[in-house]
Amino acid sequence: MSIATLTESTARKLVVDVLVAYGTGTQDARVVSDHLVDAELAGVKSHGLLRVPQYVDEILAGQIDPGASPTLVRHDAARVEVEGNRCFGQVACTIALEEGLKLARAGGLGLVTIREAGHAGRIGAYAESLGREGFISMIFCSGPRSGHRVAPFNGREGRLATNPIAFSIPTPNDPIVGDFSTASAPEGRIRHLRNIGRPAPPDTLLDADGNPTTDPDALYGDRPGSILPLGGFLLGHRGYALGLLVEAVATLLPGDDSADASRIGNNVAMIIVGVDTEFSSRAQHMAEYVLSSAPRGDSSVVLPGAPEQQHRASSHAIQVDDSTWQAILKRAAARNVSVNGF
Repeated sequence: MSIATLTESTARKLVVDVLVAYGTGTQDARVVSDHLVDAELAGVKSHGLLRVPQYVDEILAGQIDPGASPTLVRHDAARVEVEGNRCFGQVACTIALEEGLKLARAGGLGLVTIREAGHAGRIGAYAESLGREGFISMIFCSGPRSGHRVAPFNGREGRLATNPIAFSIPTPNDPIVGDFSTASAPEGRIRHLRNIGRPAPPDTLLDADGNPTTDPDALYGDRPGSILPLGGFLLGHRGYALGLLVEAVATLLPGDDSADASRIGNNVAMIIVGVDTEFSSRAQHMAEYVLSSAPRGDSSVVLPGAPEQQHRASSHAIQVDDSTWQAILKRAAARNVSVNGF
């Protein structure tokens, strides 16, 4: 299988050029490009350049309005509601983060909800930003009915999106950042495995008849299968419960209906909490205590977010699988975007 290798700067330019060719303003295109390339640099390929063809197709389908801007429809002392107006999810989340920080700085607590925006990307990126600002954060992201690929515990038909949760804990150094799907695997991870011809991990997928499978194609057929909740067959009730929590906070709280087939994109909720001046020191002591555990075998004890930080520190190039690369080139060629030098 062939791989395209891009430098960070060429990847950023390519994403911007493609999105601008499909009607996106340069500033918004840079916000999206920076987010996707950062995901690649962090080693989270499920939320990297894999998403470029998806976003283009969603523009063409009218699911993303590349010229839209989010609007504030509610602004109280502790809560802001953002209407995405079908803008890019990364653009809506950037505005939401800024508004939430204003609330938390003024009153110690802020809740921001977003509805009807495009795919939000890697929500851990927003949690990391909030952690670096010195705040605890909890971020919840839900998806539309068309993306309900996760089966409830003991079910075999999708009724939830992969409904990720991210959080940040500020320390004097890098924040502790958790970012995980409440499903056994993010859909983008399954898509990436399909693209590179590898099987899904066991205890992750069901085929359309409810049988366990490791074939990623089972999720995308005319009779689609489903993803198991986090914890799989034995402990999936835990991921299922967390998925329902995300659905309640990100979908229901802003006033949407989980079963509404007309919904598009992602809904996001951000909870931002201020801390006292000694909190980060206590968090650092907690981290040191956890890391002092004797390792099991050859594995090392790490904090959430550390693998992404380590990957970012060692990244010098971005590798794109051939399926994704050809899909990007096809959409670039359709709008006469030059790919010379890429």
